[in-house]
Amino acid sequence: MSQVATPPIELADDVFDAASYDLPIPATEGRKAQRISVRFTGSCELDRTSEDDLVFLEAMRLGVPVRLVITGLPVGKGFSLKVAQDPTDEELAYYCAVRVTAVELGEIA
Repeated sequence: MSQVATPPIELADDVFDAASYDLPIPATEGRKAQRISVRFTGSCELDRTSEDDLVFLEAMRLGVPVRLVITGLPVGKGFSLKVAQDPTDEELAYYCAVRVTAVELGEIA
């Protein structure tokens, strides 16, 4: 039985370009944020005359995810620094704070 030699696989240089993931993430004091996030504040009253709202509220269980559609107003942007005992564990985050103005009930996940 004869063996056929397979040619070596040549990898193109453009298969993975890490630079495409280097997004213009905001920086402060010469440090680029390591994490970006959205923070929510506020609360909304549900319709106490809506049977659907009451059923959904009663169906919610602590620790069980729910799907909600939130409408809000951006009220701030900024940076925060999580400081640990070990200075190498510091983490700079960039965030946008949104004040919740309305909630549409979705489904229990």
